[in-house]
Amino acid sequence: MLYTIYPFESVFPQEFDEHPFIEMQVHGRLCLGRRGPDGITRLERLISTDPVDYLDPRFTPHTVLGM
Repeated sequence: MLYTIYPFESVFPQEFDEHPFIEMQVHGRLCLGRRGPDGITRLERLISTDPVDYLDPRFTPHTVLGM
């Protein structure tokens, strides 16, 4: 419980995500990418059940995927 004199929007601001995630296949694996304001798509998240995929340097977060 939080008691405050400030409005809800001041305590918990709504984040506006200007660049939503893009679902894509990278090297046969499902990934989420995000296109930045510079137009470059970068890897944000790997979605895999294989632990070895997370050790692969091709899936390092913020790797450039495309222009």
